Amino acid sequence: MMLAQLVARRLPRTTIDAAKDLVKAGAVYMGHLRMRVPTVRVAAGERISVYPEAIAQETLPGDAVAVVWRDADFVVLDKPAGVPVSATRESARGTLSEALRRMLESEGVVRPYVGLVHRLDRGASGLVLFTVRSVANASVHKQFAEHAIGRRYRVRVHGEVSETFACEEPILELHSGTSKISHDNAHARAAATRFRRLVPAVAIEGTSLVEAVLETGRHHQIRVHAAHLGHAVVGDRRYGTDDGASRLHLHAAELHMTHPADGRALEIVAPLPEWARAVDDQ
Repeated sequence: MMLAQLVARRLPRTTIDAAKDLVKAGAVYMGHLRMRVPTVRVAAGERISVYPEAIAQETLPGDAVAVVWRDADFVVLDKPAGVPVSATRESARGTLSEALRRMLESEGVVRPYVGLVHRLDRGASGLVLFTVRSVANASVHKQFAEHAIGRRYRVRVHGEVSETFACEEPILELHSGTSKISHDNAHARAAATRFRRLVPAVAIEGTSLVEAVLETGRHHQIRVHAAHLGHAVVGDRRYGTDDGASRLHLHAAELHMTHPADGRALEIVAPLPEWARAVDDQ
């Protein structure tokens, strides 16, 4: 039996067209493998998992894909806040990766390659780097692994901060998808974040605008380190408090790297949201 037929039969009030849509949205797994071809044949005994809520996830509109830098090897996009970079467990629809793939297809690229080099928290905004040729993937990933790609972020944090400060506490990523400071777990990894206070163009009472520079790239690193120092990121309900902010005030503002093909030094800068602008940016 075809996968879509099986899903339609087993899920109550699900038509064959709705089942096909679920499969195409990345909501159906055969074993541990996400399957996005509705006509694939299912063998007897195959374990099928379905996440019906994916049907409500909408695709990103074309104008949500803001290209900041592009050439034949890679693309840098300006991610809107609230948009996941890559597929979640439940769905592949509505992600930045999927939107880039659809953009390339609309340009006539057949079965486009989209390689995600690094992640950015769903609630954050700013620069995300993708390779669009597999030959460039290894070189760019190597730069990230060796911390040769510089990343600068604009962050609004709670409280008054020093002119410069830092955190070098090790971070442990948990199975729940969160992270924490840990000194007694062998799986905790070294992490270092440098912060520098900026003079904001728009003052927000009780907050400070800072630039954060990552020397390592751990899961939720800036948010965990900032909260540990007593200056949680504005809008961070996971590591801070529900402060009423409409979004996470974390923006990936700059990427500094060496071009994988010709060795050029590249400095890629994202437009800044109003809350992230400093006086020196004017």
